[in-house]
Amino acid sequence: MKEKVTLGLIGFGVVGSGTVELLRRHRRDIEDRVGARVELKWICSHSKKESPLIDRTVRQTRNWKTVVSDPEVDCVIELMGGTEPARTVVLTAIRNGKHVVTANKAILSKNWDEIFGLADERHCLVYFEAAVGGGVPVVQALNEGLAGNEITKIVGILNGTTNFILTRMHESGLSFGEALKEAQKAGFAEANPAFDVKGIDAAQKISILGSLAIGQWIPPEQVYCEGISKLRQTDIRLIQDRLHSTIKLLGIAEKIGNAWAFRVHPTLVARTHPFANVRNEYNAIALHGNAAGEVLLYGKGAGRLPTSSAVISDIIFLCRQIANGTAGQLPYVSRLARKRVRIAEMSQIRSRYYLRVTTLDRPGVLANITSILGQHRVSIASVHQDTFEENRSKKSVPIILQTHMTREADMQASVEEINRMKTIRASSVLLRME
Repeated sequence: MKEKVTLGLIGFGVVGSGTVELLRRHRRDIEDRVGARVELKWICSHSKKESPLIDRTVRQTRNWKTVVSDPEVDCVIELMGGTEPARTVVLTAIRNGKHVVTANKAILSKNWDEIFGLADERHCLVYFEAAVGGGVPVVQALNEGLAGNEITKIVGILNGTTNFILTRMHESGLSFGEALKEAQKAGFAEANPAFDVKGIDAAQKISILGSLAIGQWIPPEQVYCEGISKLRQTDIRLIQDRLHSTIKLLGIAEKIGNAWAFRVHPTLVARTHPFANVRNEYNAIALHGNAAGEVLLYGKGAGRLPTSSAVISDIIFLCRQIANGTAGQLPYVSRLARKRVRIAEMSQIRSRYYLRVTTLDRPGVLANITSILGQHRVSIASVHQDTFEENRSKKSVPIILQTHMTREADMQASVEEINRMKTIRASSVLLRME
């Protein structure tokens, strides 16, 4: 039994400073849970400013190699972000026999096999609760709490930036561009928001969660990805007023027969759905287990202290094992490459759909549209027709159709044929429904 566990922190930005604050504030509780003293020995930061959070007993450096090479350091906490040198930091720490806590989804999603393969070889642990969902404890839920279940589906609002933007579009009638500017002003969106609004961030997160659930690493490149930048107020209003629903950017991993499908895209959810009331920067994740049924997790998906809370959780779990001498004897993440699961193409998924067709207001147009859908085995659940003020001068009307459960390939073929009709005034809008 070790009397002291020594930490080295690399990255003293928003999450790093929050982690140090919580370490100081809850030190006695943390050490009670660990069963040993927990000492922060190093902080690596490029900032020259002194922080009141840093005790005089803590050493500071600008060279991360100093931290990962210190033989007294048991656990390296990587909070620098980005892909390099973060990837090299984590791999070097593992090679030096250090256990790792990281909040870095980017290096995990791109270098999963390399990182966990080396960790398995060197009998080290890599904990990463803060990498997905901020303060929402979804990784522990999959790894521990639902370990006795076969997970068949994961659905989540996984990106706080896009959820903030969609909230403002729905509640204040803002355009996508206007809502994005508000998100940037509030600090939820970067100056270059592409990583979030194109769905890349959510794709990395659902690839990690889905991989944990099925026991096979799925790189984010295999996740179908569709962002929110093309959403328009026309659809927001129609969906709210006529369909009593809202739009959320969802990450979905689901079992389809003997295969799995991974996707990220804007999705309609009914007002009665729990996700409909998840606003602003909050995240929500539903896990479907064959024994537990549906488990719903909800909380802040971003922010200094919520994310730091997840880091502290990992530190406690990891330090407890280090103190007891059991760390690395069993891997936190098993060698996922041992299992092979077939990945379904996006064309194979089945969903309900929202389709908006903008067409000239002429007799027979609706009959032609429904005929095309019928030819492609698409069953219609409902039809709505509205004439907005801005469309009257153009003599065009939006026709909104909802379908029953339909195969993606059939729906895409239908839309392609509908868009070739001479009466169509704009490309049709297709959204999936959950």
